[in-house]
Amino acid sequence: MAIAIASLGLAFLISYLLTPAVRRAARRFNFVDRPDGGRKLQAKPVALGGGISLLIVTPIVFVLISMWWGSDLWMMTSQAAKEPGALFGLAAGAALLAVVGLLDDGIGVRGSYKLLWQVIAASLVMGTGLAIPKIVIFQTEIPLGALGSLLTITWLLGAINSFNLIDGVDGLAGSVGVVFSLTFGVIALLGGQQLDSIIAFALAGALLGFLRYNFPPATIYLGDTGSMFIGLILGTIALRCSMKQAATLAFAAPLAIWSIPMFDSLAAVVRRKLTGRSIYATDRGHIHHVLLTRGMSATQAVAFIVILCSVTCAGAVTSWYFQIEWLGFAVVLAVIGFLVFTRVFGHVEFVLLNTKLFGFGRFLSFGSSGDSVDDVHHTRVNLQGTRQWENLWGALVESAERFHLVKMQLNLSMPRLHENFYATWGKSGRHARDLLWQTEIPLIVEGQPVGRLSVTGQQHEAYASTEINQFIDFVETLESELTLLIRRESQMLAAVAEKDSKQQPSKDSPIVEGV
Repeated sequence: MAIAIASLGLAFLISYLLTPAVRRAARRFNFVDRPDGGRKLQAKPVALGGGISLLIVTPIVFVLISMWWGSDLWMMTSQAAKEPGALFGLAAGAALLAVVGLLDDGIGVRGSYKLLWQVIAASLVMGTGLAIPKIVIFQTEIPLGALGSLLTITWLLGAINSFNLIDGVDGLAGSVGVVFSLTFGVIALLGGQQLDSIIAFALAGALLGFLRYNFPPATIYLGDTGSMFIGLILGTIALRCSMKQAATLAFAAPLAIWSIPMFDSLAAVVRRKLTGRSIYATDRGHIHHVLLTRGMSATQAVAFIVILCSVTCAGAVTSWYFQIEWLGFAVVLAVIGFLVFTRVFGHVEFVLLNTKLFGFGRFLSFGSSGDSVDDVHHTRVNLQGTRQWENLWGALVESAERFHLVKMQLNLSMPRLHENFYATWGKSGRHARDLLWQTEIPLIVEGQPVGRLSVTGQQHEAYASTEINQFIDFVETLESELTLLIRRESQMLAAVAEKDSKQQPSKDSPIVEGV
C-alpha cells in the first residue's frame, strides 16, 4: 500500500512541475490546437502535447520507485523478471502510439491509417503473451482458440479509441483516466499484482498533476498522444488484472469498468453508420456534447460523467472482490438504462437502431410479395440540439409527390449552433431502377456548408435532368429560409455568449504562461 501511495504522490509532483514546461515548449514550436469554427470551438489556440508529460512521468516514477524501495520491491521485480516481454511489448506499443499521436495532432492522420497503427501497437502487446485462449463469464469457461488473439486486439482497440473519443471536453479524459487508474490499482493490490498497481497508481498521479492545467478552461490538451496512451496502458492492465488463472480471463470486471466510454463509442458507431456517414467521421453527438447542449457547463458535464464512471467502477470492484459477476453487469445495465430511458444519452441511437431493425423486419416480411406503393417510412431525430427543423423537413416531404420522389435523406450539421438534425423519408414498393434518378445537394449558408440533401426520384419527364433542375430550384427557396433561421439562431447564440462573457470575464482572459 505504501508503494502505491508513493507512486501516486511522486507522479503527481513530477507531472505538476513538468506540464508547464511541456506547455511552453508546445507554444514555442507552434504545436497548438486552433479553433476552426467547426469541431474546435475553444476561444483561443491551446497547447497540445499534454500526453508527452504522461509518457515521461509514468516510466520515470516506475524506475524511481524501483530504486527507492529496495528489498520490499523484490517481489515486484521478480514478477517483472518472469514476464519481461510483457513490459517490453507495452513499452513498444506505447512508443508507437506516441509517434502516431504526435503526427495526428500535428498534421493529421487518416482514420483508417491511425486504426492500422493501433492494431500494430495492440499486436505488440498481445505478441508478448497476453493473448487470451479462454474467458470466464458467470462461472462458465468459453474456449476461444484462435479467436483469443482477435478478442485481445479488439479489446485493446476499444480501450484506446474509447479514450480518444471522450477527449472532447476540458478535463474529461484525464478525470475518467484517474478513476479507471485508481480502480485498476486497487484491484491489482487486492490481487497481489504489485507491478500492475505501481503502473496504475503512477498513471493516476501523472493525470492528477496534468489536470491542474487541463481542467476548464484548459491551457494544454492531452491530444491523441495522451488519450491513446491512457487507453493502451489501462486496457493492458485491465486484461492482466482480470486473469483468474493461467490464460483465463474473467471478463465481467473490465467490461463493467469500461462501460460508459465503450457505450459512448458504440453509440457513435451506430449513429454514424445509420446516418450514412463513415465511422471515422467526426461529430458532436458524444455524451459530453449532449450534456453541454442540455445546458451543463464543461465542469458539470465532466463531474456527471465521472460520477457515472465511479458508480460502474464501484460495482466492478465489488463484483470482483466478492466474486459476484452478475452484480457488475446489473450496475452497468442500471446506469445505461437510466441514460437511455431518461433520454439523457443514447436514446437517439436507440431510435435509429430500432428503425433500422423494423425496416429490415418489414423487408423480410414483405420483400417477396412487394410492398404497397403507399407504404411510407419516415424517421427524424435531433442528433444534437433541441431546435425544431420540422418546417424545413415538412416542406421537403410535402414536395415528394410533386417531384415524384421515392427517397430523401437530410443531414444538417451546425457545430457552432450545437445542432445536428437527421431525417429520412422513403416510399416502399417496386420501382423501375432504370427510371430512377439520384442527386446529392450540398446546403450552403453564407459560404459555409451546413448539411447535405440526398434525393432519389422516379423519372416522369423526357429527361431526368429536367426534373432534377426543377427540384434544385425548389431547394434554393428552402435554403433562403434556412439562411434566415441560422442567422437568427446565430444572433441569439452570440447575445448569450456576450452576456456570459460579461458575467464571467476570467474565462475569456488571455492564456498566460507559468503555473
